[in-house]
Amino acid sequence: MLLLMLLASMLPGCTAGSSSYDIVFAETENAPIDSRDDSPLPVRVAISSVLSPADTINYYQAIANYVGDKLNRPAILIQRKSYNEITMLMMNGGADIALLSSGAYLTYKQKQAEGLEAIAMQERMGVPYYYGYLVVNRDSGMTDINDLKGKSIAITDPASYSSYFFISERLAEIGETPEHFFGRYLYTYNHDSSLKAIIDRVVDAAAVNSLVYEQAKRKNPDLADSLHIIAKSKPAGTSPVVISSSLPEEEKQMLQEIFLSMHEQEAMKPALDGLFIDRFVPFDPRLYETAYRDKPSSRGSRL
Repeated sequence: MLLLMLLASMLPGCTAGSSSYDIVFAETENAPIDSRDDSPLPVRVAISSVLSPADTINYYQAIANYVGDKLNRPAILIQRKSYNEITMLMMNGGADIALLSSGAYLTYKQKQAEGLEAIAMQERMGVPYYYGYLVVNRDSGMTDINDLKGKSIAITDPASYSSYFFISERLAEIGETPEHFFGRYLYTYNHDSSLKAIIDRVVDAAAVNSLVYEQAKRKNPDLADSLHIIAKSKPAGTSPVVISSSLPEEEKQMLQEIFLSMHEQEAMKPALDGLFIDRFVPFDPRLYETAYRDKPSSRGSRL
């Protein structure tokens, strides 16, 4: 029953003239299984990347392969489009490990659901937390969120803390909701695409992860001259590594050790660098305490 309630709470609605986004529940992916009875079962690692999937898939595959090698098991990388798909995949037993978004983790905890355990989190640019940035083009003349009334915005995902939750919280302070306030809003499903949407002027604003924005600015210093940050969220812990609670205790401990020591392995540095991860650090639930608690409804149109 709890699972059915959680499913219902995550299903999106749609605004007039907008299509809802799709969630595929309980899809699993099967690896070739050796016909011998003693062949090990594959370890299934699920991801929904905050960065461009095309640019990062090989790095995530390297992490999955590394975990599988350490466990002496084959590895499967399962990729899904939305954050909620990954959460439900884990809860339905379709994956053993996931790199979950902060917003999806907060939603899971708010519902007091069971089945997942956080074992580590990411340290990026020297810190294990990040912010949501609301950015506009500098020449737009807009200086705060009130200027976006009736405008368009790129939002990463309905379960993104730095995007949908942040914007919903800020609008609630002025008695508004995204559905009523914006003329149009688009789900891009990764922060790179949200940044591209604002740079290319497809939208009037974008709500993005601060770490993704700062990394993009390092690659292209001119970005700071063309974009303007007009709002900033409260801090939140970075994306946690979660595992299925059904795993044996010994395997849980092994997995935690594998992630916490991954940065010490020279062979894994290209993958971590490619994902802008300094290292994985012990999970600290206190870093999520200031994050937005009331999960808003999920509506919008796709980019």
